[in-house]
Amino acid sequence: MKFSFTQKDFIELNDNPEKLAVSGDDFDLSWDAFSERVNQLCHFLQEEQLTELEKPVIIYGHKSANMLVAVYAMIKLQIPYIPIDIVYPKERVVKIRSIAQSELILNTTETPLDIAVCTEIMLSQQETRLLQKFPVSYRKKLPDDPLIYLIFTSGSTGEPKGVQISTEAVQSFTRWMTSDFGFHSDDVFMNTAVLSFDLSVFEVMTFGALGASIILNNKNCYADPDLLMDRVQRYQGSVWVSTPSFALIYSRMKEEKRLQSLKTFLFCGEVLPHDLAKNLLNNYSHAKVINTYGPTEATVATTIIEIDQDIIDRYNPLPVGYSKPESHLVVEDEEIIIVGPNVSTGYLNAPELNQQKFTNIDGLRAFRTGDQGYLEDGLLFFNGRNDDLVKLHGYRIELNEISRAINDLDYVLHGETIALKRGGIVKKIVSLVKLSKNEEQKGLDLKQIKQDLSLTLPPYMIPSDILFVEEIPLNQNGKADKKQLLERYLRR
Repeated sequence: MKFSFTQKDFIELNDNPEKLAVSGDDFDLSWDAFSERVNQLCHFLQEEQLTELEKPVIIYGHKSANMLVAVYAMIKLQIPYIPIDIVYPKERVVKIRSIAQSELILNTTETPLDIAVCTEIMLSQQETRLLQKFPVSYRKKLPDDPLIYLIFTSGSTGEPKGVQISTEAVQSFTRWMTSDFGFHSDDVFMNTAVLSFDLSVFEVMTFGALGASIILNNKNCYADPDLLMDRVQRYQGSVWVSTPSFALIYSRMKEEKRLQSLKTFLFCGEVLPHDLAKNLLNNYSHAKVINTYGPTEATVATTIIEIDQDIIDRYNPLPVGYSKPESHLVVEDEEIIIVGPNVSTGYLNAPELNQQKFTNIDGLRAFRTGDQGYLEDGLLFFNGRNDDLVKLHGYRIELNEISRAINDLDYVLHGETIALKRGGIVKKIVSLVKLSKNEEQKGLDLKQIKQDLSLTLPPYMIPSDILFVEEIPLNQNGKADKKQLLERYLRR
C-alpha cells in the first residue's frame, strides 16, 4: 500500500475543492489549487528528469505554502525529503546535505543557497525555476517500505543525526491521528512549530489525510500573541498544536474571544505542567486538552490522553498517556522502550548508533528512548532523560553538539555544556569555557561568543549563559566532570 495523494484523492477528500487547504506566510491555497500545484511540481521534476531519485531531497524555507506543496510532491513521487527551516545557518544546511548526500534542494525562499554540486530549484508564488543543475543518482528500484521523510536532530558525536521515517511508520501514525483524536475534515490546524521540528508532523500529515486545513504561522506570529490570536480568529482555527511552553502565555489569559473557535489543545515535546492544563480547562471549557509523548524516532508521538478534571485531580505530575494502537511500551530499568510500526528504521548512515538504540521485540521495530518513566494504571509517566540528550522548549538537544561548536571556535581552549534542571525538568542550558590567553587579555564578551555560535547552531541551541573559567575540571577517566561543572556554575 502506498502513502500518496493524487489530484483525484485530494478532491475526493473534500465536498468543496475550493475549501482552504493551506495558508502560508506567503499565500493561501484551496484544495483544488494545492492539488494543482503539487501536480505541476511533479510534472516539472519529471521534465527535468529529477524523479526516481536515490538520495533524499532537501526542502528549505519558512512557513511557506510552497513548502507543503514540495512535501506532498515528494510523497506523491515517493522520494524522501528533509525539511530544513531558515532558522538553521547555511553551514548546518551544508552539513546535513553532506551527511544525507542530497543532490536536489527545493528552495522556497527568495535567496538562492548556491550549495556546491547540488541541483537547486526555487519555488515562488509565480513560478518554479531551475537555478543550477548537476548530475543526480537514480534508484534502481523502490524499497519495500520507502522512506517518507528524515528529520535531523542533535547528535551525540557533534554531528546531526538523520532520523529515517518510513511509509509504514507514517501510515500507522495517520491511522491513529484520524481515528483516536476526534479530528475531522472540517478542522483547521494551527501550526506553530517550524517544519524541521517533528512536532509539525502532527498537522502536516493529518490535514492531508483528512482533507482538512492547515494554517502555517511564521516567526513574527508566534513571537506576538496578538498576531497569532488574530490568525486563529481569522481562519477559525480549531486545533492548537504546540509545546506546553509555547502555550503558557495564553493559559494565563482569561477566556480570549479570539480563541473561541479552538476545540482541541494538543501538546507534545516536553512535560505538560499541571497548572497549564488546569488553567486551559478553566479558561477554555469548550475545548479539550490532549497530552502526548514520543521522540522523533517514533514518528512524533506514541501515547495519548485527554486531560480532564478527573485526571487533574488524580495525578500530579500528569501522565503522558496510553500507547497508540499497533504499538506498545516496555519499561526496562526505568528506560522507556517503544515497540511498533511507528518506530524509525534507524539513523541515516550510523550503524553503530543504530545497534545501540534500535532493536527488535516480538518481530517489531523497537527504540530505546533514553527517557526514564514508569507505568501506573496502564498510563505512562515521563520521568526525565538518562543521558546528555535533553529537551528544552520541546527541542531535543544533544549537549555534546553545543560543546563541539564551542570548541571549534579558534579562541576557545576547552568548552563544556550542561543543563540546569529543576524538578527533573531542563530550565536552561549553560556552557563553561576556558579561553586562550590572548582572548582572556582582550576581554572577549558573552555577546561575541554567542554571535559566533549563531553561525553554526540554530537559535534554540545557543546557551542561555556562558561562564568563562580558568580550568575545566576532569574526572578520573579524563572526561569533563559534569557534577563539578554544575557546582562551579552555581557558585559563580
